[in-house]
Amino acid sequence: MNTKHQLSQNDRAMIALLRKAPSMTVCDLTFAMGVTATAVRQRLNRLMALELVERSHAVEGRGRPSHHYALTDKGRRSSANNLDDLAVVLWEEVQKIPDPGTRQRVIAGAVERLAEKYELETSGSTVQERMQSVVKLFANRQISISLETTSGLPVIKVDGCPYPTLAQENHDICNLEKELFARVIGHPIDRCQCRQDGDQCCTYEAGKATDVLEKQSTR
Repeated sequence: MNTKHQLSQNDRAMIALLRKAPSMTVCDLTFAMGVTATAVRQRLNRLMALELVERSHAVEGRGRPSHHYALTDKGRRSSANNLDDLAVVLWEEVQKIPDPGTRQRVIAGAVERLAEKYELETSGSTVQERMQSVVKLFANRQISISLETTSGLPVIKVDGCPYPTLAQENHDICNLEKELFARVIGHPIDRCQCRQDGDQCCTYEAGKATDVLEKQSTR
């Protein structure tokens, strides 16, 4: 049975929170969601019954063991609405292509097709405006993503990997995402942090030429 159709908006909100951290307690979720502990426990029990969330015990100091909740692999896949089982299988088959050149051409073709689709849904005349539009586009697909500013430069921050199963293998899917952002935004993008390298999130920063492009676009 497809669990995606069983998830309510509140279910997805809890899953989105759990995607941002290795694990959370009932207290953490109660504070983050602004609901009662009873409501949180009821929803956790529901998600555990669907095998989307798992519970573990942690001993902190001399107190009683506390329960921590985290997404299972199935749970991480459940909120990645831009992927389905067929896409996972196809990606695995692409990885089996023995010739690196052929494999890269297939991946480049996928970036091209996705970019053509997303460009129709992206607007903005400056790099920062287009980055904001891309963030909104992915957020609408239930991806935990935001736009921040670091050293005066816009940075896309992806808290929960939209490709949780695929990204475990290598950086190919990460490179695909970087190239996709660059193509849709229309400006080179650097990946500064990556969950695959042990970072807490993935971040993508526009190059320092952003200011120049923005000045040119306003002339």
